[in-house]
Amino acid sequence: MNRGPGLSEQGFTMIELIVVMVLITMMTAFAIPKIRSSLFTDELRGTARKFIGLVSEAGQDARVKRTEVLLRYDRQQHVFTTGPVEGKTLQDREQRYPGVLVPESVEVVDIATAHGGTKNQGELAIRFNSRGYVDKTVVHLQGDDGDELSVILSPFLGVTRVLEGYVSLDDDRFTSQGD
Repeated sequence: MNRGPGLSEQGFTMIELIVVMVLITMMTAFAIPKIRSSLFTDELRGTARKFIGLVSEAGQDARVKRTEVLLRYDRQQHVFTTGPVEGKTLQDREQRYPGVLVPESVEVVDIATAHGGTKNQGELAIRFNSRGYVDKTVVHLQGDDGDELSVILSPFLGVTRVLEGYVSLDDDRFTSQGD
């Protein structure tokens, strides 16, 4: 079929369409695991940000009320809560004090303090004194994909940092920054 000068055939052949579809499928197959990983990493970082906010609130609460405050982690309910050290039940603390729900994709590995050692069983708690100060503490969080974050609390709450990986209390990255 001769269409004459200046006229060309329009459209794609079936082979061209199949090649494009295969390429799109392959790119999608490679991208989905990365997207999934970044979503969980965002949950991990989001949990760390919310936890830092709760730490700040707990310190302020201790200073304002001039009483010791505990920031506790409940492994069964996957929630951080704050409240007074004595005399309150978990149910009462949850009704009166703020908390941070930890997503199922994030695990609180342990809490390490300078004077209390590392705890990963039983009650995980951080004690704020009546002036709002806390012992040098590291809270280790881990996502489903294996990414780890260490949330570092300075003794006088001047600085709270988040570092990639599992950082111990005597790690150079922890001690070299003026705490």
